[in-house]
Amino acid sequence: MKRALSSTIHVPVADRLIAAGERLIGLHGLDGVTLRQLSLEAGTGNNYAVQYHFGDLPGLVDAILAQRMPEVERMRGRLLAQLRAQGALDLPGLVRALLLPPLELYDEAGERSYARFTGAIMASGQGVECITRALHLTPVSDEIIALIAEALPGLHGDLLRERLRLVFLMVLTSVFNRWPAVPDPLLDGVLIENALSMASAALAAPAPAGP
Repeated sequence: MKRALSSTIHVPVADRLIAAGERLIGLHGLDGVTLRQLSLEAGTGNNYAVQYHFGDLPGLVDAILAQRMPEVERMRGRLLAQLRAQGALDLPGLVRALLLPPLELYDEAGERSYARFTGAIMASGQGVECITRALHLTPVSDEIIALIAEALPGLHGDLLRERLRLVFLMVLTSVFNRWPAVPDPLLDGVLIENALSMASAALAAPAPAGP
C-alpha cells in the first residue's frame, strides 16, 4: 500500500514538499500542477508553502534535483568504476551507466517517482533550464558524457546533448508508457536493458549533414 505523504507528520514541511513535487510533477508535468496542489499533497494547509520554502515552482525543482542528484551520481560512479575495472568503456556500457541509475532509485512507496520526474522536466524547456542550473552537481555524469563523446567523434556539442536528451526520454517512456504494464520484475529488467540497447544504437546513428 502506498503511504500518503500527508501521514508523515514528523517529516519537515520542506521535505514533504520535495516528495510531493517529485511525485506530482512526474505524473502531470511542470505545467500540470499548481502550488496549491503541491501543498495539499504535502499535507500542509498553507497554500503559500512552496513560495515560503523555495520561492517558486522552479525553485522547488532545483531543490528536488539537489536532493536526488548526489545519490544518482554515486550510482553512476559505481557503474563507471566497474566499467574501468573490466576494461569495458564501450558505448553500450557508458550509456547504461548514464541512463540506468535514475530507474534504480525508488521512493518510499516503491515507485520510480524520480525517474518519472526526470522525464517530465526533460520534456519541458523550463525543466531543462533547471537541469542546466544543477550541472555543478553532476561531475560523474559529465565524465561519462565526455567518454561518450570520444566514442562518437561525429557528434559534437548541441547535437550530442540533444541526442542524449532524446534517448533518455525514449528509455523513460519505455518504462512508464508500457502497454500492457509489466509487473514482473524479471521482465521489467529485460525490457529496460532492451531500451538501453536501443538508446546506444540511436546515439550511434550517422550524424545529419551540416548546413
